Amino acid sequence: MHACSETFCRLLVAFVSVVTSVTAETAELYEFGRTFDPAQVTLLATTATVANGALEIKGTRPASEGSVVFPLVETERDLSRFRFVEADLENTGDQPLRFTFWALSGHGWGGVSTFTPEGGPAAGRETLAPGQRGTFKIDLHTRYPGQDVYTPATNPASIRWLELVVGDNRFPPSLRIWGLRATGDRTAPLPDVSRRVRVPDVSRELPGPGRRVYQQLPGWETTRVTHVLTLPREWQSTGRYPVIVEYTGNVFYHKFCHSTGLTEQGNLAYGLARGEKFICLNLPFISADGQNEQRDGWGDIERTADYCVEAVRFVCERYGGDPGAVFFVGFSRGEYAANVLALRNDRIAALWLAFVGTNPGRPWRSADGAGWKQAGIGWDERAIRLQGRPWFAAPPNLGAGVHVDVEYLEDRPSTVATRTWMDELLSQRSGRETVRAHADH
Repeated sequence: MHACSETFCRLLVAFVSVVTSVTAETAELYEFGRTFDPAQVTLLATTATVANGALEIKGTRPASEGSVVFPLVETERDLSRFRFVEADLENTGDQPLRFTFWALSGHGWGGVSTFTPEGGPAAGRETLAPGQRGTFKIDLHTRYPGQDVYTPATNPASIRWLELVVGDNRFPPSLRIWGLRATGDRTAPLPDVSRRVRVPDVSRELPGPGRRVYQQLPGWETTRVTHVLTLPREWQSTGRYPVIVEYTGNVFYHKFCHSTGLTEQGNLAYGLARGEKFICLNLPFISADGQNEQRDGWGDIERTADYCVEAVRFVCERYGGDPGAVFFVGFSRGEYAANVLALRNDRIAALWLAFVGTNPGRPWRSADGAGWKQAGIGWDERAIRLQGRPWFAAPPNLGAGVHVDVEYLEDRPSTVATRTWMDELLSQRSGRETVRAHADH
């Protein structure tokens, strides 16, 4: 009798262990029963209804940036014990469905998308044929492949939202989402995410020390055009601070890069400043009608240049920005803008002390043709306005095929070299001003 009880106990323990293991390896994040309220998700260029245990998504127009955002409540955000997030999707339309599926942490983590193993032009984009259903996985512990990367592409201990970006510019998407869940056990120790600078969320507070806030220039109140201002943590109204002006890339979803095209997306300036010493100014490209931020392409580039000049003047007058110590930095579209925008005319070219991450004065190569959005037209003529201003570019070495705006958020060799160069440039300038002041006396 005693032997039988012992055997039974062993079996019971084994059964409980199996159940516990299964439970630990799968967590349903979203289920779409009859009680599910579509108002829980955020929709862009799409609508959502619940039917037969699935979330039915319809595009309201042909668009490559239609999306469905699934926020995770704070108690569900720590997915670090899991390896994957999975989505069960079905294309209910009569055309191929293109999409990217993201797990996002914010605060400067670039996000992780499911993408084709072979990489290349298709990386970051998935396709479902009409009527096809499939399960798509995101590896929550994926790292950028560069050798000097210290933390993963996203923070698996804080997944703040999942996002499905659907469609293209030819036809509206139509699909079903059957469920979203976290699965699998992680296979490696958790990384030290403290090694990456944490970019603050943007708020609608008044500007203040350490705050990253939306701001609107006087005279633009009847438009939806705003920019993002970040004052250093040690900011005082009587202080004087160098300024970093940043421009973002386009709407772009590719491999690790979840780029919205909005000013709030920018991570480069904050990564360089780390919330200290510099005022960071993330400025918008402005639409042709002057009413909105231009998320893709140039918009009205002349109006954008005027806005830039006015914004720099405003931040220098109101918040102690040093008009003689203004740096330019940009990602992707913003990198082209170092020439196309920042050297567009003598007025805006006079703003800059130096350029970070690119040489806007390099000769345009004839093999490049007109370039992206005709950036090469007039390039060499604008480059003359650089007039010897310094620039510095250190290869980010995040890995082949990685195109992201988080390169300065870790103290990798390229980041340290860039910050050192900026500090030396400011020290040299301060020394010259001191000598000049003594000479004047």
